[in-house]
Amino acid sequence: MENKRLDEIISNENSRLEDIGYGGLPSCGNFLVMDASVLESMYAVDGLEVIPIFDAIEKYPRVREKLYFNLVDKNKSEYTRLASEAKPVGYYIRVEPGIKIDEPVQAAFMLGSTGSTQVIHNIIDLGQGSTLNILNGCTTSCQVFQGRHIGITEVYIAEGASLSYTMLHNWGENIEVYPVTGIRVDKDARFVSNYAAMTSVKKLVAYPTAWVEAGGSARFHSIIYSKNNSFFDMGARAVLEGEDSGAEIISRVVSEAGIVISRQMIEGKRPGCKGHMECSGLLLDENAVIHTIPELKGSHPDINLSHEAAVGRISSKELSYLMSRGLTEEEARSLIIRGFLDIGIEGIPPRIHDIIEDTIKKSVKGSV
Repeated sequence: MENKRLDEIISNENSRLEDIGYGGLPSCGNFLVMDASVLESMYAVDGLEVIPIFDAIEKYPRVREKLYFNLVDKNKSEYTRLASEAKPVGYYIRVEPGIKIDEPVQAAFMLGSTGSTQVIHNIIDLGQGSTLNILNGCTTSCQVFQGRHIGITEVYIAEGASLSYTMLHNWGENIEVYPVTGIRVDKDARFVSNYAAMTSVKKLVAYPTAWVEAGGSARFHSIIYSKNNSFFDMGARAVLEGEDSGAEIISRVVSEAGIVISRQMIEGKRPGCKGHMECSGLLLDENAVIHTIPELKGSHPDINLSHEAAVGRISSKELSYLMSRGLTEEEARSLIIRGFLDIGIEGIPPRIHDIIEDTIKKSVKGSV
C-alpha cells in the first residue's frame, strides 16, 4: 500500500521533485517525506545507513544521548521548541569509518497540505575518514498554496571525513521556512555546503553555524534569487576553534522585487586560522533591497580573516555590448544574471553541479 502511494505521489508531483533533483541521478540512497510521513527510505551501499530519525533514536543510545538536540539548542527559538515537542520526522544518515561514497544520497521533503506546518529533524553522522555527498531538496505539492516548514539539521563530521551537502529550495510565495542547522567539523575534516533558492517564498530565515577543529574547513556557498516580494534573511557562521582551521562564505544575491538580508560571520580563535567571506548583490528593480552584514571576530593575533561586499545593478555597457552582438535585451540580461550567479562551486559531483546550473537557467529564464 505504501509503495502504491509512493508511486502515485511521484507520478503526480514529478515536476516538483525534478526541480529539486530528486530521482534525477544515480544514488546510493533515497529518503522522501510528505508532510510527516516517510514514503521512501533506502540505501544500497555497505557502510551506509539511511533510516528515519525516530527509528535511529530507538535503535542507537548514542543518537538519543549524544547527537539529538546537541548542536541545536531546543530552547533557541519558538521553532526549535516546537520541533523538540513533536515526534521526530526526518532522516538519520550514518557512514562507517573509512567508507568513501561517490554517488549521492538523495532526500526530498514535500509540504503536501495547505495551511499545515511540517517539522523535520535530520542528523548526519560521518565516521572517521569517510566521504559522502548529499543532495537535499525541499518543495511543496502542486496543490499547496500556504504553509510553514521548520527544519532542524545536526551534522557530525569525524576526523578526516568529508561531506558535500547541496540544498535546493523550491517553495511558494505564501510559504514560511525556518531551517536551524549546526555542524561539528572535527580535526582535518571538510564540510562544503551549497545552497540554492531560486523561487518565490514568503519568508525564509536561516543562519547555520559550523564549529571547526584543527586543520578542518567549512565552506558555505549560496545562490539566492528573490522574486515577488520574497523575504530572505540568510547567512552562515563559522567558528574556527582549532589551529590552522579555515572557513569560506560566498554568496550571490539577485533581488528582482524582494528583500534579502545576507549575514556572514567568521570568528577565529586559534593560531593559523584563515577565513574569507564575500557577498555580491545585483538589484534588478528600484523596489528591490539587498542588505549585507559581514562580521569578522578575531581573538588571537595569528589569524587571517577578510571580507568583501558589493551591491549594484546590471552594467549598461555589458548590456549594450551583448545586444550589439545580436542578442535581444532579454537574452542579454539573462546571460549577465546567469554569469553573475555562477560561483564556480568546487568539490561536488558533476551531475549535482549540472542540476544547480539547470535550476539557475530555469529561474532566470522565467523571470527576466
